[in-house]
Amino acid sequence: MSLGVQAGEALPYGPGVSKITIEDNRQDRPLAGDIWYPTSTPDIHPIADKSKVWQMAPADPDGPPAEGTFPLVVVSHGMYGNTFNQSWLGSELARRGYVVAMVNHPGTSTWLRDPNHTRKLWDRPVDLSRLISFLIEESPYRDRIDTNRIHAVGHSLGGFTVMLLAGATFDQARYETTCAGEDQPVACKVLTGWSIARTEADQEAMSVSRKDSRVKKVVSLDLGGTPVLSRPSLAALDIPVLVLGAERADMLDQDRESRALAASLRQDGVHHVELEGSGHFDFMGQCKPAGYAILKEHEPGDEIVCVKGTVERATQHRRILSEILDFLAS
Repeated sequence: MSLGVQAGEALPYGPGVSKITIEDNRQDRPLAGDIWYPTSTPDIHPIADKSKVWQMAPADPDGPPAEGTFPLVVVSHGMYGNTFNQSWLGSELARRGYVVAMVNHPGTSTWLRDPNHTRKLWDRPVDLSRLISFLIEESPYRDRIDTNRIHAVGHSLGGFTVMLLAGATFDQARYETTCAGEDQPVACKVLTGWSIARTEADQEAMSVSRKDSRVKKVVSLDLGGTPVLSRPSLAALDIPVLVLGAERADMLDQDRESRALAASLRQDGVHHVELEGSGHFDFMGQCKPAGYAILKEHEPGDEIVCVKGTVERATQHRRILSEILDFLAS
């Protein structure tokens, strides 16, 4: 029986949201973001109209937390994205009894593009581990989190990030071989452009396992980066993985990315779904009807994020949410 999205369902909680700043000893890499959590007021979820391009997610800023403990989901955004990109998912999961936290990754987020942080791609999964530690040890939300049910979700480069968090490792030899020549995967052009693993020290840092054993399940949303992941490390992953791919393949070659990832994982531990008609940006927020035209005029090239981004994207969101809910509850 599906535990996913049901038509007309009465949701048990409201979607509270607050800003968070990670307080730890990594002064070299400050982290901040958002936390979504269940509130005790399910009928309070206003929508702030703050964007001409994006539909805002229902949210009750700093609303009263519901009593009880809830599973934690940490979310990793894509290349040059930010915590706003998956706020729709944070809101939906919070309304169904999940605490959802996300940070802006230094070096690879919208407003944080310091090249020195960018090349330290190994710090992305560490960001999520730091987030988990802060939430369950120091934060005001620590008594609301079930530490036996900690999961991770990532989109695009965030999908690559959560796979590293699950125990996959970077393969320097595959990187050098796959990212040579003319027929390179999209991920190769990004990684080489960022000077990833150029020095011996960086190669060593990239190859170290960043597995966090506290994470029990991971969800990859149309990831980019499978070609440079170690195949033995993928085969050895010991936690369930949900791989969601974009059937339209408008940004990433599914044979090289999500399909290749699913084929490399233990078949008794992976669930692979290629969402019919979906595109890479359907895992981001829903656009307003005028969003495409606004971006085309003011940010030429960026309008691609709003292709099929209104009614069609709302349908894809329901499918994505249903798949994630079923997977996390199984």
